[in-house]
Amino acid sequence: MFDLKSKAREVSERGYCVIESVYDDRECEQMRVIFKASCDQKGGFSQEQPAMGFHPLLKWGPEMAPFFAKPIVVDTMAEVFGDDVRLAHSGAAVSNNALVEPIISQWHIHYTWQIPPAGLQRDKPERVLCNVYVDGSGPEVGPLIVLPRKLNDSVEALGDVDTDWEGQVEVVAPPGSAVIFDTAVWHCSRRGSSGGLRHLWGGHYQGWSNPTPHPEDNTADNPTLAAHKAERPVLRRLLDGAE
Repeated sequence: MFDLKSKAREVSERGYCVIESVYDDRECEQMRVIFKASCDQKGGFSQEQPAMGFHPLLKWGPEMAPFFAKPIVVDTMAEVFGDDVRLAHSGAAVSNNALVEPIISQWHIHYTWQIPPAGLQRDKPERVLCNVYVDGSGPEVGPLIVLPRKLNDSVEALGDVDTDWEGQVEVVAPPGSAVIFDTAVWHCSRRGSSGGLRHLWGGHYQGWSNPTPHPEDNTADNPTLAAHKAERPVLRRLLDGAE
């Protein structure tokens, strides 16, 4: 049985949690079809364009909207926040392992808010990043690498952004898995050993009672979202709040 409280506790105790195989094979294939259309719209992959980003994702690919309304994922984030969940940023990245450099993204965090001189002093994460690894995460498709941390550990870098860090963990997860992590967690990604594509999408989330803006906020201003919200109360609450 899935334990929401245990998963939320993992986010506080090690900075992230993995919800395996949230999306089935059929759903993952639907996502790949949507992303292919968006990649084609950008001209396709080449040596000059080995990877593509889509921000806001809900503007580029509004057809992805229903996938955000996955109750088990939203409920886990609600448990992390102790609050209803707001989608504050949507985005995606698709990379071609045959073309990208070995380092897809350097070590980085998404925490940009002011930190007191004594360090972070939080009861819970203010904001999380939830990414869905359509093709999974691991050596073949390309790994997500994280530096586990407790809720109020230091956010100082532990080394050069292009090198391995002591204590790093390579997250291995099957296709269709979601990874929820505190935005204060250092993470990076590497090229996979296969020649295939790596599809990654997700968003930044906050509790609705936390109005603090963030530099990476973006809006879901595609008019076709209205129909999706009308059909999916979970999505409507993510974008518009509780009625």
